[in-house]
Formats: sequence, structure tokens, C-alpha cells
Amino acid sequence: MQATRKTVQIAVLALIILIPLFNYYGNKIQQKDEIAIGKSIPLAAIHSLFKGSDRDAVITLSHQVKGSIWTIDIWGLKISDPLAVLESSVTALYLYWPMILSIFIPLLFTLILGRVYCGWLCPMNLFSETVTMLRKLLEKTGYRTRDINFSSKTKYTVLILGLSAAYILGYPLMVLIYPPSVISREIFNKIYSGLWGYGILIIGGYLFMELILSKRWWCRYICPGGAVYISLSRFRLLRIKRNNNCNQCGDCVPVCPYDLKPMTQEISAQCDLCCRCVSVCKPDALDYTFSLKNALPKNTKATTPGKPNGKPNGKPKQQEKK
Repeated sequence: MQATRKTVQIAVLALIILIPLFNYYGNKIQQKDEIAIGKSIPLAAIHSLFKGSDRDAVITLSHQVKGSIWTIDIWGLKISDPLAVLESSVTALYLYWPMILSIFIPLLFTLILGRVYCGWLCPMNLFSETVTMLRKLLEKTGYRTRDINFSSKTKYTVLILGLSAAYILGYPLMVLIYPPSVISREIFNKIYSGLWGYGILIIGGYLFMELILSKRWWCRYICPGGAVYISLSRFRLLRIKRNNNCNQCGDCVPVCPYDLKPMTQEISAQCDLCCRCVSVCKPDALDYTFSLKNALPKNTKATTPGKPNGKPNGKPKQQEKK
């Protein structure tokens, strides 16, 4: 499962790069700029794939898919991040129904699968997981990293402040700091102008914070988009459940990036369906279920890791003498 998830994450990042690159290639073909195509290795590679193809057909095809993971147009079908639509609506003080309808697919997937966007599609998640691995390597060298904790409700504060600022100023600000938007914009700028913008510093700052000061800082505490998806995921159908095979081994607890402790409590809407807990669970005590509510197995009480039945040191209580 983890290999599949990584493959999907890398594929999404590749699409974020390839879509504007193909759009740019279409522009150069339309301009008949053979020199620019020949000087660019990526453009030359794309040009070789369409060698002998009808020029007008290639130009038309190159503009059938436009945009990014923030908001994308696929053959006329518009799909937007719910945060993009929410902030745009608050900024304009107007409900533009074509834009509202563009969140239908993300909304449908979230109501069925939960916060799957965060765990499987968001490029920031891929970067954060890579930094987490680097963090572990850094710790093995003897460097003592810190893990400053914040309230899990901080992201809701960021969301409210961002929407309030958009309402008061009439200008969207979260789009300037939200990683999916920033990453897509920087890739677009690099392809079209050859230059990186300030967004590189923003993403670099987030990742440095996560490397040195607070593990998975952005996703766990700050992300306003995560706040939106968590709110929607409260009504999700697909959930991870704990069944009666659980022997309280505790293997699922340290692997959860959100400290949800699948073995000891109901899994909340913060779960991004990364499936790490299910992957490491040897007795197959964790499984997937379609349900409108979380459910612990019957006749099973939440316990403390390493303390079966919630009793200190795992020692069973002695029977009283009659």
C-alpha cells in the first residue's frame, strides 16, 4: 500500500510539472519558435514525441488540460481545491456557480474516502515525508532535533484569519502561502520565465521548520486546506477500524503522523488515509470499513500501549479469594 501511495504522489508531482510544460510547448509551436524548442531539452523531448503530427492538432491538444492541483481544467471539466473556491468566494463576496460546481469531485471523494487528498495527492505531503526521512538520518548523526508541539486547532485559526483577511482586504492571501498553490505557481514561473520566485523561500522555510524544529509542522498544525478537508471528512464513509484481533502491540501508534493512536482510540477525521498503521499491523487488527461513524470492537475498551486491558505493566488483576 505504501509503495502504491508513493507512486501516486510522485505521479501527481510529475503532472504538476508536465501540464504547464506541455502548455508552453503548445505556445512555442503556435509561435513557430523552433529555436526555443531546440534549446530546451524538455521541449525538444516533447517535440520528438509529436514528430510528424498535425501542427494544429498538437496545438489544440496542448491546451486541453490547463492549470494545476489548485485549480485545473481537463477538457472543459473544471476541478478546484475547496480552499480555492472558499477564499475566492469570500474575496469577491459573490457565489460564482461554475466555480462552486468545480469542487463537486473533490467533495465527493472526500465524503467517500475522507482526507485522501492530503495523504495521496498533495505535493507538500510528499516533501514533508522526505524531510521526515532526512530528519531521522540527521538524528542518527547525533544531532538533536526538536519537536515543538502546537495545538491541532491552530489550522482552524489560520483558516479563519485567512478568510477574514480576504474579506477585509478584498484580496486572497492564503493562495500565496498554501503549498499546493505555491509549488504549482513556482513550477509555472520556472517553465515560462526561467526564474524561481519567492515561493521557493516559503516552501524552503516550511521544510526547514519540519527538519529542525517541529516534525510535520505544516500538515499537523498549520494547513488551512487541511482544516477544510478535516471538516468535510467528519462525514466520510471509508474509515479505519480496530477489530478484535488487536493484541495491544502498539506498532501502529508511532507510525501515525498525526498522533491518532489507532490502537487506543477512535480514529478521528484528521486521518489522511496514509495507511501506515494498517501496513505495520501484524495481527491484522486494523482494517477498512464503510460506516458513518467510528466504532471500536464490541466488548473492547480503549487501552494504553503496552498495557493490555489498561492495567499497569500488563499484569492481570489477581482474583479475590472467596
